[in-house]
Amino acid sequence: MSKLSNKQIEKYSRQIIIDSIGISGQKKIIDAKVLIIGCGGLGTSVAQYLSMAGIGVIGLVDDDTINLSNLNRQTLFIEEDIDKAKVDILFKKIKEINPEVSINKYKTKIKKNNIKKIFFDYQYILDCTDNFQTRFLINKFCHEMKKILVTAALQNFDLQAAIFKSWHGKNPCYECFFTNSADYPEESCDQMGILATVAGLGGTIQGQLLINDVLKKKVNFSEIILLSCNEFRMRKIKFKKNPKCKICKVN
Repeated sequence: MSKLSNKQIEKYSRQIIIDSIGISGQKKIIDAKVLIIGCGGLGTSVAQYLSMAGIGVIGLVDDDTINLSNLNRQTLFIEEDIDKAKVDILFKKIKEINPEVSINKYKTKIKKNNIKKIFFDYQYILDCTDNFQTRFLINKFCHEMKKILVTAALQNFDLQAAIFKSWHGKNPCYECFFTNSADYPEESCDQMGILATVAGLGGTIQGQLLINDVLKKKVNFSEIILLSCNEFRMRKIKFKKNPKCKICKVN
């Protein structure tokens, strides 16, 4: 992007005046291309704030429709939207927030036979899904296609988040920490429960991890952030590449 318009300079002025962002940093944000997989509690929150920050291209992946129980945590959805496709409503709401953002809709589930095509045009993949098998699939193809993965998960009052760049140097991948096995529970938020504010925090943390990397700030690709919201206790668990990892091990 060569030059910001007067409208963009005014709109993003509160970000631009931050010394570590400025005009050049805002251009980087606008140039970023982000794919959000899952338009639930995490996905709707991060889509809202990234569009407000000025991300230029956003892809939305989800095959689900809105129901009443979604409304306690899936921001931008209202009762009038019930039974409508999540990607359609989120597309409309994001466009109202930021008419300049380019949005691509994928009304489907991520699968082996479509993942490469959907991933192709994006730099960043935001995993906002709610089951391990989909997360393992996303991680595998992020590694193979050299896409930066930003992931988060929620349960009750707790959340975890991380950013991965596993093809670069000694950085681990998601599967180095969560070994792919059949032992993980497959319950979603519907079964385990989640508080609205925790879902919002999870999405905003994902968005901040992404923006930190866009702005070339110091990012740790070898840690999991754990936040217990009922106690406001945060931990960072550092870990290394697993030499036996089937996804990212060095041959």
